[in-house]
Amino acid sequence: MGSWLVLALSCIFFILVESGKICEKDVVVSTSTGSVKGCYTAERTFGKRKPLYWFRSIPFAEPPVGDLRFAPPQPKKNWTGVIDVSEKMSECVQGSDPVTGSEDCLYLKVYTTKAPKRTNNLPVMVWIYGGAFLGGSADFSDHAPDHLLDEDVIVVSFHYRVGVFGFLSTGDSVVPGNNGIKDQILALKWIKANIRNFGGDPEKITVFGQSAGAAAISYLLQTNETKGLFQKAIIQSGSSLSSWALSRSAPALVSSIAGALEIPGKSSEEMVQGLRSVSAELLQSTASSEMTKQLVSSNPLNGLVYGPVIEPDLPGAVITGKSHELLSEGKFHDIPLMVGYTSLEAMFGSISALIRVWLAKYDTNPTLLVPPSMNTGSVTKSLIAPSLKRKYFGLIPIAISSKKTMRFVSDDQFERPIQEAIRLYSAKSKVYFYRFSYQGGLYGITDRPADGVGHTEDLGYVFHFGYNGTEQDRRVRSQVVRMWTNFAKEGNPTPREDPLLGSVTWQPNGQNLEGNNDLVCLDIDAEITTVVNPNKANMEYWSSLYSKHGKPPYDTY
Repeated sequence: MGSWLVLALSCIFFILVESGKICEKDVVVSTSTGSVKGCYTAERTFGKRKPLYWFRSIPFAEPPVGDLRFAPPQPKKNWTGVIDVSEKMSECVQGSDPVTGSEDCLYLKVYTTKAPKRTNNLPVMVWIYGGAFLGGSADFSDHAPDHLLDEDVIVVSFHYRVGVFGFLSTGDSVVPGNNGIKDQILALKWIKANIRNFGGDPEKITVFGQSAGAAAISYLLQTNETKGLFQKAIIQSGSSLSSWALSRSAPALVSSIAGALEIPGKSSEEMVQGLRSVSAELLQSTASSEMTKQLVSSNPLNGLVYGPVIEPDLPGAVITGKSHELLSEGKFHDIPLMVGYTSLEAMFGSISALIRVWLAKYDTNPTLLVPPSMNTGSVTKSLIAPSLKRKYFGLIPIAISSKKTMRFVSDDQFERPIQEAIRLYSAKSKVYFYRFSYQGGLYGITDRPADGVGHTEDLGYVFHFGYNGTEQDRRVRSQVVRMWTNFAKEGNPTPREDPLLGSVTWQPNGQNLEGNNDLVCLDIDAEITTVVNPNKANMEYWSSLYSKHGKPPYDTY
């Protein structure tokens, strides 16, 4: 389990050191806020050996420091002259201890293999990283985007605030919350306004993200603030309907952090003023300590400590309603979507470690397995719990059922909410559904604890992680990259016959297509096949539970 845990932790937080490239020539591009100087290098991409143009630290917002800590991002003021953006800037303060990162972190990166010209009109893929809304970085090195760039797209990534700096919320007008999501929106506005100067087509922008990045994209689809900022979305292993994608106890955490720091006063204004006055290092270390206490005392299946919240309906708010209710009412952008997950998401070190201390509690009190989104009382939970425990664990104690626990957590936290999201999206939009099942070597996994593909492992087939792998590994990666970039270019991952993809035709789900309520899914394995209603028995079981015992409207699912 060791190498899996080390690699998984490094990837969920994406605390990465960007590999250095030799800058052979300066490249200057004008933007709406001023001119920037990036680099050209003939040091080629890993695959097709194309040259690279990069801009690693373009500011899109004012540094969120001082009075701007816990505030929505402010657009970057214009500058004179040319600023050097060839070197990377620090990631945002990470939700870990010891403390790393900087509050001055709202920068974005642009990578292309074509000399920047307004007439290039290249499709643009904007990466939104994951990391449990607690960590993560836009830097590319261990997960270099070279294979995507080889397909003639521009790749953009940006930092956004995480942890206490990005997702603190008092639950009122003082700090409504979701500043990390608001960072993403401001970055997307900058990209929309400026990407043409780098050779990109502002009408061919695809956002793609994994885990918390995928959940963030789900939320971005539901706010009017992002209308027209992107034309397609790829949502990998996450959803706004996942229990972990909604924080249900944010205001209480503010009080606990303020109390630990001995900040006087009980009002939101007094606490936030005090929290703004301490150093970033002290604030983060205290926040980490208080988060650990909450993780010990709160059921980890019910949501993350830091993350998106439902805000008061105030000017500038981006999440003001229950996500499931909004999707059910069709209140999301009607654009082509690609949505999916890996075959055993919970086969992932951090997820296993998070719930391990709770397994014995689930045995003695199985009502803790009932999702909070069902809105059920204690009596109904006590009726549901025995059936739920029997369905997934039989008569075996949960504490010694690691593989069964992986299946339960995969279904509960990923497959059920993601499949429900696909059904709701499909009532309005064209949705390409996939399951990544290929057990290969491009993510560095050597000690697979169960038969399946774990959370984040699919990223080894989108990005370059430095592993050579087998010929079959590389073929699967080429297929994934081709389908992902085809979608970014044309809104269809298999628009025509392609020797690389063989006879694969990826059938979308959508209201304008013939069929019933079945979900058509592309299973990405050594051989790509089409399956209908993957994990059908378990998904029908959950659907029945919600139909019989759930009390809508739901926030998650």
